[in-house]
Amino acid sequence: MSDKTHIHRSSHDRVWLPTLNGILQPHPLCRRCGAVKNISSDKARGLGYYINALAEIKRHLESRGGKLSKAQIRLIVKELEGNANFADTYVMLGSVQKNMFIDVVRRYTGLSRSFVESFL
Repeated sequence: MSDKTHIHRSSHDRVWLPTLNGILQPHPLCRRCGAVKNISSDKARGLGYYINALAEIKRHLESRGGKLSKAQIRLIVKELEGNANFADTYVMLGSVQKNMFIDVVRRYTGLSRSFVESFL
């Protein structure tokens, strides 16, 4: 696991691992912590992307007479920030990150999975 201030730096060493389609390819390693870099097309996004999606959900709910409170937003963002690997685009898969976001939003809002997913 990485801390929030850790910036991954790829070493020249490579480890041969299968990609999502099963083909072996050389993956770079972080020279500081040894984490293997995600080289698949399933790229993770920064935390800002998900905060923007949350703002879009709030706008949409308000336009329909619903509400997403500031407290709910703070709890969602705090939980996402609390997971050290969530914003780590070096090692995180985009699909895993997306599912984590949907689960956290659903936990604090009760919105359906398909509704939250439509904003991503």
